[in-house]
Amino acid sequence: MVSNSLLGDVMNNFDYIGRSLLSMHNNTVHSESLPSTSSNASSSPSSSSPHSHNDRIYHNLSNGSSAGKQSSLQPENDFFGALKEWAIVCKAIEEGDQVLLFRKGGIMEFRKGFELKFKNFFLFPTFEHQTKESVRPEYQTALDQLERENNASNNNADVSNSSSNNITEISSFVEITYFKEVPSLDSLKELEQFQIWTEDYLKMRFNYNPKKPLYMLLLRAYKLNKPIQMVNKPQWVGCKSWIQIDSHDQDLSAYFEHNLPNNPFDYLRSISKPCIDDDKFNRLSEKVRSVI
Repeated sequence: MVSNSLLGDVMNNFDYIGRSLLSMHNNTVHSESLPSTSSNASSSPSSSSPHSHNDRIYHNLSNGSSAGKQSSLQPENDFFGALKEWAIVCKAIEEGDQVLLFRKGGIMEFRKGFELKFKNFFLFPTFEHQTKESVRPEYQTALDQLERENNASNNNADVSNSSSNNITEISSFVEITYFKEVPSLDSLKELEQFQIWTEDYLKMRFNYNPKKPLYMLLLRAYKLNKPIQMVNKPQWVGCKSWIQIDSHDQDLSAYFEHNLPNNPFDYLRSISKPCIDDDKFNRLSEKVRSVI
C-alpha cells in the first residue's frame, strides 16, 4: 500500500495545479525540442498524434539516427538542459544501480505531459517530494544520509545566503539511448531490476494523470571527476521536470575555465567516467529493450 503521507503529498500538489498553470506562461522552461531527422512516411508517427513529438524522438534514438545532435548545447538558445530528479536516484545512477527514469511531467507540465527536450543533459538532484517509503529498503539508509547531509549544509549556510538549498552540486550527466512509452503495469514490473523505486510508488506514477503516458528513459550516465557547484535561480523552483542553465552562467563559465568548448558534452566525457562499463551497459540495454 502507498503510505498516507505520500498520497497526502500528491493531493497537496493538486491544490496548487491551478495556481501553477496560471503562472506557466512566465515560469515554464521555453526550450527548443530536439530536432527530428527525416524518415519515410510509413515509419514516421502521424503529426496529428498527441504524442508525435516524443514518438519522433524515440524513433530517431532507437534507430541510431543523429536526432538531438545539437541538443547537448542548443546554440540558438545558448543553454544547457538539466533534469530534476531525487537526490537518492541521482546517487543510484552514479553508482550504477539504476539505468532508467520514468516521467509523466511535473505539476507545471500537467496539461502537456513530459517531453524529451534533450538527448544529453545534466542530472539536477533535488530533495523535493523525495520520500523514504518510495525507495526499496536497501536504499533507505543512503537516503537518510543524503537528507542529513543536506540539512547540515543548509544549517551551516551563511546567513546572508540563507535561502534553502541555495547551492546544488551537479556531479553527473547522461545521454538518452532509448525512449519509449511504458504500455502497462506488467511491463513496469518487468523493469523493476533496473531502478530503485518500490512497486507501489511506480504504480502510483503510472496511474497519476491517466490521460498522459508514462515514458521510460534509458540512460548512459557519466560521473564528473569534479562536480559543478551551481547557485540556484528563482526560475528553477517548482514542480517541473526540466530547467535551463545559461551557458554563460558564472558558475559554468568558471567550470569551463571561461572557454566554452564547441562540443561541451564531448569535453565533459573526457573529464568524467562512465557509471557502468560498456559491456555491462550493452547487456542491460538489451534486456530493457526486450521488455518494451
